[in-house]
Amino acid sequence: MIDSSELQRMARLVDMNRQRLEEINQQIERIETVQLEHDDTRRALNSLSQGKNGHIPLGAGVMVPIPKDATTIVDLGSGIFGERSPESAEELVSQRLEDLTELKSQFEAEAATLTQRIEELATAFESAAKEMTQPQPVEEESVEKPEEKSTRRRRRGVGGELTLDD
Repeated sequence: MIDSSELQRMARLVDMNRQRLEEINQQIERIETVQLEHDDTRRALNSLSQGKNGHIPLGAGVMVPIPKDATTIVDLGSGIFGERSPESAEELVSQRLEDLTELKSQFEAEAATLTQRIEELATAFESAAKEMTQPQPVEEESVEKPEEKSTRRRRRGVGGELTLDD
């Protein structure tokens, strides 16, 4: 039979796993946002490499035309920027996009594993709680007089049922 401390431990595990799942889902959302930005950038660089004309927005409704022989400045990592041709910059952005897709799939696999684990723990918790709340058969004890019990009773919540906090 499972005691209340074991139930509390199981409830904490379910809660911790749910929090971790929420963190993973937030990470997936952030990755999707970055993927959209990279995809937009890749398409713009593709247009530039094909020689199409365009304008760069500066803000406040002001745009500057893009010259035909324009190069791009790309963050190569760790805050280091380098000048690249639009074709080279597109390749770099495409590689980053592939890396983001792989990272997202890893997070999704971890989320699926956690979801399965949460379901298992929740099912185990529910069955243990039911087992604990069902009346247990009382065995006949010997005729000897039991020792005096303390007059102080342990209080439970409304209805006397166990909660996740017990």
